Amino acid sequence: YQRRVREAVVSTQSTGMKVLLRWYSHHLKKHQFAMNMVTTGTVFFVGDMLSQQFIEKKGKEHELERTIRSVTVGTFYIAPFITFLYNFVDKVFGKSQTPLNSLKKTGLISLLSPITSAGYVICNNILQNKSLDYTINQIKNDLPTIVLVQYKIWIPTHFFLLTVVPLRHRMFLSNFVGFSGPAT
Repeated sequence: YQRRVREAVVSTQSTGMKVLLRWYSHHLKKHQFAMNMVTTGTVFFVGDMLSQQFIEKKGKEHELERTIRSVTVGTFYIAPFITFLYNFVDKVFGKSQTPLNSLKKTGLISLLSPITSAGYVICNNILQNKSLDYTINQIKNDLPTIVLVQYKIWIPTHFFLLTVVPLRHRMFLSNFVGFSGPAT
C-alpha cells in the first residue's frame, strides 16, 4: 500500500512538473521577453533574499530597498538586454549550434560584457540616487575587476548555452548560473 501511495505521489509530482514546464515553454515561445523578465526578476528576488538572510545573516535588518533594487535591475535591464543579446548573436551568426559558431557567438557576447556590467552599475546607482561622478568613478575603478571575474564564469557558460541549449531556454538556464552571485 505504501509503495502505491509513494508511486502515486511521485506520478502526481512529475505530472505537475510536466504541466508547469509545458505551460512555461508555451508562454516562452509566445512572449520571450516578458517570460524572461519574470523569471529573471524572480531569480534576483530569491537570490537577494537568500544572500541577505543566509550569507549576510541580516535577519530582521533585511534591506527591502536593496531587494527591490535588485529585482528592478534584473527585470527591467538584465533580462531584456541579455535576451536581446542572445537573439542578436543568433541573427548575426545564424542558429547553428556547432562549436565553431558557438565560439564566435561567445566571443561577441564577451566583447559586449563590459556594456552589460556598466549598465548594471549605472541602473543600480540611479536607483540609489548616486551622483554621476560617483557612478563614473565606480565604473572606472570596479569595472575591470567585475569583467574579469565575469569572464571566468560566463565565457564557459555562454559557450555551453550556445552549443547545447535552444535560444528560448538560454536565459532561464543562465539565471541559475547568475544566481551564484559572483557571476553577476
